[in-house]
Amino acid sequence: MKIGVNCMKIIRLYFATVIFLITVLSSCTSSSKHLERGNYDKAISKSVSKLLKNPDKLNEIRNLKKAYALANKKDVDRIKQLQLSGQPDIYDDLVSYYSGMMRRQESVERLPDEILAKLKFEHVDYNNQIVEAKKKAAEYFYARGSQLLETNDKINARKAYSDFMKVKKYFPAYYQIDDKIRQAEAVGINNVIFYLSNESRTALPKDFENEILKISLKTLNKQWLNFDTREWGDLFYDYSIYLTLKEIVVSPELVKEVHYTEVKTIQDGFDYVLDENGNVKKDTSGNDIKVPRYKEISCDIIETRMNKSSRVGGSLDFYDNRGGQLIKTMPVISEFVFESYTAAARGNLDALKEETRKKVGMKPLPFPTDLQIIFDTNEDLKERVKRIISSNRNILLN
Repeated sequence: MKIGVNCMKIIRLYFATVIFLITVLSSCTSSSKHLERGNYDKAISKSVSKLLKNPDKLNEIRNLKKAYALANKKDVDRIKQLQLSGQPDIYDDLVSYYSGMMRRQESVERLPDEILAKLKFEHVDYNNQIVEAKKKAAEYFYARGSQLLETNDKINARKAYSDFMKVKKYFPAYYQIDDKIRQAEAVGINNVIFYLSNESRTALPKDFENEILKISLKTLNKQWLNFDTREWGDLFYDYSIYLTLKEIVVSPELVKEVHYTEVKTIQDGFDYVLDENGNVKKDTSGNDIKVPRYKEISCDIIETRMNKSSRVGGSLDFYDNRGGQLIKTMPVISEFVFESYTAAARGNLDALKEETRKKVGMKPLPFPTDLQIIFDTNEDLKERVKRIISSNRNILLN
């Protein structure tokens, strides 16, 4: 086992070292190397960084000029390809390319004017192209999202939501965009209702059911998934989850006496060290030499142990209400144990351990009733239910 742990530590250290070296080597790579490899924007960033520190680096000026021209040519060529394709969904990509060219230009424009003059740098206004591409992209996504939403299909509604959010990213106040987003959310979401069903032979108090239904499933909500523990009006629930209790067992009340003794060795004065003539030995300072004397003390304990437990078992059943199908069943078990300890001591109390000392004189707690100890399983049961639902949320998204 230790070998395995050590191996894991070595592997982690190895990968951490490799990542560190890659990062260092990457930061040390020259603009010329980046240029050779076709990493034009990295070459531009490296050259700009060096020229800001030392404007006289002619090699960096040459690298920057070449990398800038090649990077822009690559993007312009791609833009032309997209425009010639005639596809209606190109405008989102056009926004990205034009925005990238503008950011690239802004990074170079940080350089002093004398360097820009050596580069024969000319400012290009990309704003019109970006705005036009955003308009076309917004029109396309709005139209496609609206068509998808009209199908009243959940998966299509989620795709429509994604399209509408892209529109909102470009134009937050676009025509009725917030209404469209809300409609897509309403159609695309799956609603899940949680029920409790008691199929055991034990009658449960109403409070038990109410307490279980206080389970905070809202913390499990995520996009396209909403949990309720109470039905809301005419809302259709795509899925139902039943906590079906099939077994409720309460153990007998057990009382057991245990007798034991605790022993402790303590110091009990000291003895003088004598020489062969029976005289007390002296240390180098002339003081009597003494050694501690020990004795053993003990205390007899009569400990009373009280024990009672409850066990609630059943299943968590997932139903698809659209087809009336049981899609998954998971077992769920919760237990609660009541324990109480008291003790009576006879002997030297100084011999007792701290844990035992606390029990001495403690008043015994009364046994909980059967209903109370069943009720006490509630918190653990709710947490187990939440964990099972959380780990199976994906099956509720279809």
